[in-house]
Amino acid sequence: MAKFNITPELTFADRSAWGANSAHPRRGRTVKRHIRTHVIIHHTVMPDTDSTKNQWESEDEVFKMMRRLQTVRPDLGKDVPYNFVAFLMNTTRPSMFVCEGRGEDRRGAHTKGHNSRGVAVSFAGNFHDFDVDFGQYVPLLSLFLGWLKFDPNDPSYGGPFDPMVNLGEFTPSGRKVFAHKDFSSTKCPGRVIMPFLRQVDFVNPND
Repeated sequence: MAKFNITPELTFADRSAWGANSAHPRRGRTVKRHIRTHVIIHHTVMPDTDSTKNQWESEDEVFKMMRRLQTVRPDLGKDVPYNFVAFLMNTTRPSMFVCEGRGEDRRGAHTKGHNSRGVAVSFAGNFHDFDVDFGQYVPLLSLFLGWLKFDPNDPSYGGPFDPMVNLGEFTPSGRKVFAHKDFSSTKCPGRVIMPFLRQVDFVNPND
């Protein structure tokens, strides 16, 4: 089981840490990390049940939602369709919890035509219908993407694992990451997230 801090405000949990149901094993064929060329941002459209719809109050809430995501889209197969799911935490200082979905090494089920080369990071919540100050979390997203690109390792995570050295080679005009709506007729990842995607970068957390 691996749960660790990439930075003090950025926590990562693998499938064993969030309690993935073994009745629904990890899906998707194996993908070599060097073929990953781009990031696609999504939202789950599944908000929290309290008044802070796009912020999460506890680790238990986060892990419960991850287990729900294993079964909510049976049309895509009973597994989390995204590579990673990010949760904005309702804390004094901006903090983010990122959970492993299909992970670094498996094909996702998120964006037609981009499930092997594209890495999907989906934000837990509904970022079209409910507001949140998303801008304060952008630096944490940039650090997570930098962790994937430069050194996706931690002593508790196993490995050593290869970085995704080519991540960010394929980009849209004026941005370093794609939105789901760049490839499909959808509102995803929502009006709240879209204005901030130009600020997202790949920032090495070890620098």
